[in-house]
Amino acid sequence: MDDFKRREFIKLSAIGFASIALQLNSISSYAQSANAHFGKWHKDTSLNWDAFLERLTQLAKTQHKPHWEQKRYTEQVKQLLLNCNFPEFENVKKEIESFKNKTPNWIEAARLHKEVDFQVSLFQFEKGEYISHHDHPDMTGVINVVSGNLLTKNYSITEQLSTTREVIKNGRKEVLRKCAIREVGNEVVKGGDVSILTADEGNIHSIMPNELTQLVDVFTPAYKPDTNANWYKVNEDEFYMGRENIFEAEYAIKELSEVHTITLSGEELNRYVGSYKINDKNFLKIFRKDEEIILERTRSLDASGRKISLLPYEQNKFWISGENTRCIFNMDGRKAPKSITLYTIPGAGVTANKIM
Repeated sequence: MDDFKRREFIKLSAIGFASIALQLNSISSYAQSANAHFGKWHKDTSLNWDAFLERLTQLAKTQHKPHWEQKRYTEQVKQLLLNCNFPEFENVKKEIESFKNKTPNWIEAARLHKEVDFQVSLFQFEKGEYISHHDHPDMTGVINVVSGNLLTKNYSITEQLSTTREVIKNGRKEVLRKCAIREVGNEVVKGGDVSILTADEGNIHSIMPNELTQLVDVFTPAYKPDTNANWYKVNEDEFYMGRENIFEAEYAIKELSEVHTITLSGEELNRYVGSYKINDKNFLKIFRKDEEIILERTRSLDASGRKISLLPYEQNKFWISGENTRCIFNMDGRKAPKSITLYTIPGAGVTANKIM
């Protein structure tokens, strides 16, 4: 507005003024984003989505400093989240309003934003759905409950125990190790509240909503393709060696796990070949190469993607080579595959229906 002379502004027609007025929301949005970028932000500032990302981008860069203060960082992210009204943000509102329970007995997740330094995700839980004890290796997490409420428990590892044992689970030999963990958090987090974990404190946690619940989660840094959470079985019935708030837990040592494969005939391998559709933007192509079958995930049937070997451990059941992901071919009455389900974490599966 500084570039306008007063007399020139007065000469604007009513239509011209209305045209400028219509742009004020957009101008305000850019100004708010710019204010965040230039540090003109304080704890009572109400942020829009762009300003929120601008501020979060600035904060996330501090993780590259020699002595990153995770507690201070997560408190700053907490304050940032408290200054956002997520249900009013168009992208979040759209996800919430279009909610469908596509994976019964498991959460629905949507990535709202991702870059190397951080990612923002929306998780939606039906009543009865929960996430058991798991960790986020070398990451911080800040959870803002948008609606509903949940019980969250947080633990820190206090001691790695020497006790190990071997089990065969889903065709994979797993070496399980026990550890002692200390409960550092046990609270009901309600709509508008924030819960925090750092890489060193409270990183092992569980989430159990009491009703339909939505939450926005900020992970720092973002998940990478080789990031794998550990899943813990916790004995919550008694304290470990009588030590208050200390519990015994067990988890699989991934480096010592291996798949026990079986051999399938050429005829059996050919049975699985075909194209499978997850949705309009995600397809799986299964083809045979010599004495194995390959999975290729693509955006369309005409596109190419990353090719990964499937390792059979039972009839119609495979592990994806090099990943903690298994897949099961669901057969029809004629023993032909009608779909394939990928399991990346316990209890959660994504199904693709055969189309060719």
